[in-house]
Amino acid sequence: MNNNKTLIIYFSHSGNTKQIAEWVQGKINTGIVLIEPEIPYPSGYQQTIDEMSRQNKGKILPSFKKVDVNIQDYDTIFFGYPVWDMRLPPVVRTFLRDNDFSGKTILPFNSHAGYGTGKSVSEIKEFAPKAKVADAFSIKDSNVKDAKKEVERWINQMFE
Repeated sequence: MNNNKTLIIYFSHSGNTKQIAEWVQGKINTGIVLIEPEIPYPSGYQQTIDEMSRQNKGKILPSFKKVDVNIQDYDTIFFGYPVWDMRLPPVVRTFLRDNDFSGKTILPFNSHAGYGTGKSVSEIKEFAPKAKVADAFSIKDSNVKDAKKEVERWINQMFE
């Protein structure tokens, strides 16, 4: 499967979402873009939770490193992220706010600690209001390593 009008954009902190993004790329053979915060999140779990909580409470949307991609060149965006505190990570919200997804189809995928997508999909719709947003493919962090076939089934469903 090769679709040059499809792009993968993702943010990953622990590597779980990165693994899913790489499986998607292997299946559809298209470009991939990593969202990276200008100031990286801490590597320790509790420190990351504390920083994310501080950003959420303060309504802080941290900046991200510039990416060399024109979203207007694509029709479909596979959009990956970890669910943090039942939400999109703050840097992901910044990325959505700062880019124009008008007329795009966003196919969200995420990893989570066991609580599912939370309000992450509604936040995608809030920050990319002119995009068509599909239901998310969501998988528990501890199940990611064995999920390649499940990811491939989901991709196949998206292109039926």
